[in-house]
Parts: sequence; C-alpha cells; structure tokens
Amino acid sequence: MPRCIVCGKTVESWLPHPLVEHRSEFMVTMRAVGSDLSIFQCPSCGCNDRDRHLWLFMHTVGLLEQINRFRVLHIAPEQHLELLISRLEPVEYVRGDLFPKSPQHLKLDIENLAFEAERFELIICNHVLEHVADPVKAVSELYRCLAPRGILIAQTPYSPYLKKTLEVNEPVSPEFAKLFYGQEDHVRLFGADIAELFVQAGFVGAPLPSESVLGPLGPLEYGFNALEPFFVFNK
Repeated sequence: MPRCIVCGKTVESWLPHPLVEHRSEFMVTMRAVGSDLSIFQCPSCGCNDRDRHLWLFMHTVGLLEQINRFRVLHIAPEQHLELLISRLEPVEYVRGDLFPKSPQHLKLDIENLAFEAERFELIICNHVLEHVADPVKAVSELYRCLAPRGILIAQTPYSPYLKKTLEVNEPVSPEFAKLFYGQEDHVRLFGADIAELFVQAGFVGAPLPSESVLGPLGPLEYGFNALEPFFVFNK
C-alpha cells in the first residue's frame, strides 16, 4: 500500500492533479521533468509529489538528523515541509517570499537577498528559479549567503532533452508560457545545461539521479517522480 512520508499515513492511492489531462503537448514532447501529475496529491494531508520526494531525500541522506544544528533559509516555503522543518527546531529558520503569504514570512527578493555573507548552512529554494528575471544573479546570491560546506537544494522543472535552456528575449503571454514553459507564470524552461548555472556561481556538484539516492524506494509506493533528479549543490 502507498505510504505518505509527510503525514505517515497509509493511503489507498495517490490523487492525480486536476489538470493532468491539460499538460502542454510541448512539455510532453520535450520530456520535461517536474511533478508526476498522475500521482500528485496525498488524499490524507494534501501534500504533493515534490514534497514527498524532497522529504525522502532529506531523510535518506541524514539531513533531518543534522538540521537542529543548521541555520536554514527557506525561500517560498512549501506549507507541509515548513511545518515539518519547524518541528525539528533549526538554530535559525528564516522563511520568505517575494510576496509573503504568512506573517511569519519575510519579504525576500532572491536577486538581492538582505543577509550577510555565509549566514546559512542549508538553503532550500524549490521551484523559484523558473520564475525569476535573472537566474544568474539569483544563484549568485544563494552562493553568497551559503556558509562554507553548506548545502543548497534547488529543485526546478527542466527538460534533459533540451540541450540549452529555452527562454525568449521579451515578455510572453500566459498562453505562450503555459505551452513552452509549462505554467503561465514561468519565464523559462531549463535544459540539460542547468548545472552550469550553479557551477558558474561557484557551487560544487551535479544533479543526482533519484535512484542513486533513494535506491529501492518505489515511486508508486511513496508517490514521487523517479525521473526528477535532486538539484543539490555544495559550497
């Protein structure tokens, strides 16, 4: 039986995303990787497959046992993961967004972070870089704010089939963004060159295949997309 690692409940099956039948044909053709919309939501707690995948990663590599010694920056925090991380009581847990949705969240501009250098041992920045105007500047800021030997987790949709990141030279309509970038508010679709963005900023590492980290954990049993790598980099 499927089991949700976020809420700990056993479920009969995962719920599909309500728009699973409306995925862009271009994204399908480009073999874009992100959420698996067919096993999207937990019927018990409502978390999605990206939440479960990331929490499995953090559990498997031992981050959860270390996080109470870390200063953590969580940009655009996922509701379910924010609650779980808060319970682990990091030394410092800073949460924020460009448009904060909670009084506990700071207003943050990822291209100009108002923190001193090397403040955080762990930065979580998931599904943000496909929205920002200047990802080079944003990743440079993440590098500046990360402590030596710190960890950055930066999941984002991408297409390993695309040789280069797809982005045009002017603002686009929501319809264009939906078709070519996968969502109305995305401004690019990263390609197989995505790791260069992090390496050029000074980070060390490369996308980690899910199977190389999670091993025998089954994607249907735990509800995640096995094709999604972990974009985890170190300073």
